Amino acid sequence: MTSPTAIQQSDSSAIRPFPKVNVPEAELTELRRRITATRWPDREYVADQTQGVQLATMQKLARYWATDHDWRKVEAKLNALPQFITEIDGLDIHFIHVKSKEKDALPLIITHGWPGSVLKLITRVFDGQPEGMTRDDVLDNITFYWLTNTAISSARLYWENNLTAKAGFFDVKNVTIPVAVSVFPDEIYAAPKSWAEKAYPKLIFYNKHDKGAHFAAWEQPEYLTSDLREAFRTLRA
Repeated sequence: MTSPTAIQQSDSSAIRPFPKVNVPEAELTELRRRITATRWPDREYVADQTQGVQLATMQKLARYWATDHDWRKVEAKLNALPQFITEIDGLDIHFIHVKSKEKDALPLIITHGWPGSVLKLITRVFDGQPEGMTRDDVLDNITFYWLTNTAISSARLYWENNLTAKAGFFDVKNVTIPVAVSVFPDEIYAAPKSWAEKAYPKLIFYNKHDKGAHFAAWEQPEYLTSDLREAFRTLRA
């Protein structure tokens, strides 16, 4: 006889279909109302961006967000993919499972960081859009965070990192699994190869690009894709 506890544990770890996304129109209306009601600060006193993003730029973006941005297109992209959810360490984890069209393809898990989201992966990995971060890319992502109220939970990784950190954020952590490193020049920390070799004793790939920054999957998807293929090719032998 199976105990209730065992059944509960089994059910919680099961892979379940993720429900279709269909945000109530009332929530979108409320978002637009808040955007329109923004209290704007005084404009900057310089002609460049040394005081931050210029007021006119933000107001133009807000007008587009409140009137022309189409969230329903985002929903259609999400709902077109096979999505699932399962519980890991007490938390529900959402994931997309897409099988490769290539025979004997190497399975690959792609996870997004913060403040990225699953939308970034869809735009670049599945839609194959060219380089560059578009206005809609930015607004899709911000709207996604606002509608799901997940801005705080998405940044929890920094807290989790501090729980186990025994040194500085960029100090060597002695990771022992095979690692590939792609470096983009405008990243927060463009890791030199000498550091990567110390941090990752099993460094199997290192490549430094001539352009790109913190959001490489958005900005330079072709570079990142090429590096992924080159790096993991060595594990197929």
